[in-house]
Amino acid sequence: MTHTIPRSTRLTALITSLLLCLTAFLMPAAADDTPAFTDVTPADWFFQSVHDICRTGLMIGTSATTFSPKDYITTAECVTLLARMHARITDSTEVLQAAPPTTPWYQAYINYCTAHALLAADMQMLVSDFITQPMSRAQIIALFSALPDSVWTEINSVDAGAIPDVPVGADYEEPIYCAYRCGITIGIDAAGRFNPDQPITRAEVAAMVIRIVDPTVRQTVTLSAPKIKLFAADGTTVTVTREERFAYEALGWRETPYPAEFDAETALNAMPLYPIKTGYRTLDDMIDRLFARILTDDMTTYEKVSAVYDYLVTTSTYGRSPVSGSYRKIYKSSPYADPAPGLATPLRSKLSGYSGYDYFYIALNDHELESYTIMYATEMLAGKTGWCDHFSSAFAVMMRALGLPAIPLYVDSLAGSTYAPHMTSLMTVGGVDCYFDPQIEAVLVGRTGKNEHKRFCRPMAEMTDEYHVFGDDIAINKALFGTFVYDAEKMEKILKEE
Repeated sequence: MTHTIPRSTRLTALITSLLLCLTAFLMPAAADDTPAFTDVTPADWFFQSVHDICRTGLMIGTSATTFSPKDYITTAECVTLLARMHARITDSTEVLQAAPPTTPWYQAYINYCTAHALLAADMQMLVSDFITQPMSRAQIIALFSALPDSVWTEINSVDAGAIPDVPVGADYEEPIYCAYRCGITIGIDAAGRFNPDQPITRAEVAAMVIRIVDPTVRQTVTLSAPKIKLFAADGTTVTVTREERFAYEALGWRETPYPAEFDAETALNAMPLYPIKTGYRTLDDMIDRLFARILTDDMTTYEKVSAVYDYLVTTSTYGRSPVSGSYRKIYKSSPYADPAPGLATPLRSKLSGYSGYDYFYIALNDHELESYTIMYATEMLAGKTGWCDHFSSAFAVMMRALGLPAIPLYVDSLAGSTYAPHMTSLMTVGGVDCYFDPQIEAVLVGRTGKNEHKRFCRPMAEMTDEYHVFGDDIAINKALFGTFVYDAEKMEKILKEE
């Protein structure tokens, strides 16, 4: 037999349930006679948190004798808690009234949070679409992060990357790490795991909320990021955190050792590829067409780099570019009265006091080195003749198109028994800084008729006699080309100069 509950009884039960829910957030601080819940015992880790939160009136039980600590809490209840905590922390005199019976009971709290700019765009969407659904542990931390800055006083040392299941770049990474550092939560186990996607329980919310409103009960923890040993292709090792690891791996460092001696083919084939276009369509289209001609999908990274390098070495000529005709107007402000091809040695003394990059920056005035490189790469691929600037710029830009971190670099290069200013290319391969110098290679090929890759992927440490580097030029150029961003306005200004 089916038993039907009378309509009046159901309505009374609904009203009683609603009042219980509202009272959970409107109740003033309770006396010491906090209800003794049958489902919360002194042996439970959350016993004191539940006791304390009920005394504040921010939460109460689900009945006169139960707290339901393992039940999940909904988005509506979390938003309500946010509103009540904000009002309490800011000593707001604003009274949060229950909404009229024709609207959801939680609407007044949503209105409060909206009026006080407590809901970020993603939270507004969450509240709108999942108001009656359980909230995850990560989501509630992100929601509560809108509370005033006074709440977020750091007391713990927690390294970036130290929380095992909240990796760098994860959703809500920043507020979760902040909560750990402030003692609002310290994880679910000794390893510091957070379990971010798990729905949050009433007991867990009670613990977080009481720590937010009462800093004296916050938790202490120290979490250090695990260290990882990485190897470079020359045998060098480094120990880094998980957060630092990605930057090293992008330069070819890896967890397993390379062969005993540096091997260009092994090192290049181990490199991750992150292709970057310049944004200058004329140049990018030329590179795409060239790659379609000289590269195939079945080539290894080493074979592709070799093909690009050999193309420049065997098809390009050292000399005045037929595209630019002569050095551009930008050189008029350089230390040279009339710079010769390759910035000839007799004028070297006029560079005293300038590093290589400082010289080029002065010569270019307010133009960025990236625009300089794009200009010379374009001229080299269009005219197939140019100075060292053209060779090195073209190689660096094409390596970026392949996905490898090459940069143009100004050095002093050995020419006979003296050194002359020169532009080469540098690329970190397998964690080792290596020179690639297609212009000098082209000169050597012209002399011997053989392409022996004498300036192809040569570790910088092996070439200290051939190249002298200026001060911080390598670090500066690497920083400039961290992301290859094309500045259209500056580029057009350069190309239009007579």
